Amino acid sequence: MSVDVGLLRRQRTTVLNGMQNSREQISILSDKITRLRTASNNLESSITELETSKSNIDNLSINNSRWKGTNENNFNGRYSTYQGHVGNFVQHTKNAKSTIDEEISQAEQSKAAYTAGLNNLQSTLNSLDAQIRNAESG
Repeated sequence: MSVDVGLLRRQRTTVLNGMQNSREQISILSDKITRLRTASNNLESSITELETSKSNIDNLSINNSRWKGTNENNFNGRYSTYQGHVGNFVQHTKNAKSTIDEEISQAEQSKAAYTAGLNNLQSTLNSLDAQIRNAESG
């Protein structure tokens, strides 16, 4: 049974192209993961600062002798609204960080899949190279 060396070489070229594509995707995903981790770390720092600010706002000491009647009601209403807005902003920031962390996990899974695929292609390439050597030697 004769092995078609030309076919083996074409298969080898296809495998090499697949390996190059996998390496490019791994590189793209590595860069993405780095950028996302930086963003996540920055958000974590911002969240810590925001929570400190929110705590200061929530624990603000108010001199009740200065605020009476309508002024007190207006102040309390606006203060409560402000507290709510700050709380919402903190929650939205936490949600953004959570979304970024999920994207990191997905990118890491994709990178792992490409890495496994690259390893499989390397095995296929080794096999094809051995078949080509055998076919050429006779």
